[in-house]
Amino acid sequence: MTLGTLFDAITWTESRWDQQRPVPIRLHRAHSTDGELGAPAFTHAFAASLDASPHSITSAARTVSCYHPLSVKNPRDCPECYGIGLKETRTDHYRYPMTLALARLSNMLRPRRQMHPFRLVMSLAEHGWVWQDAARSLGLYPDMAEALFLRALRQLHSRYQEGPVTVSWLHKSESQQHAEMLAS
Repeated sequence: MTLGTLFDAITWTESRWDQQRPVPIRLHRAHSTDGELGAPAFTHAFAASLDASPHSITSAARTVSCYHPLSVKNPRDCPECYGIGLKETRTDHYRYPMTLALARLSNMLRPRRQMHPFRLVMSLAEHGWVWQDAARSLGLYPDMAEALFLRALRQLHSRYQEGPVTVSWLHKSESQQHAEMLAS
């Protein structure tokens, strides 16, 4: 999908904005002093959100058609589908793809003499996706604001990925890479 206009980019972003990690409502458990130094203990939802990563993955079963690459002459000899023509595969997807895209966007370097794209996207969301209001709050002229918002949303779009997940060596620590090499 190409984001040709700011309207298209805002529509795309707004439709996927709810694919973020939910924010817990309560931070502490009531009437407890089990936390650090006698403070109220964190709720399970808040503790999970502190420990969570935007790279969290979920796995799901999916039924796909089998092309019988192992047994062209007799499809019943296929060990994957046994001649039915359908097989079940597991695919990994990012649990919160918009949270991951925003995290990737926030980690990019700021362009010279311009606002950071993450700040532009968050300002748009804060103003209900009305780019004129967001531009006014940031002190930007309308023509410049339209171009900057479109560029920021395109950068967000380029970092958005639902799946399937391909784990890169760059996302793994050196010790994890070494352990996987020894295991194989």
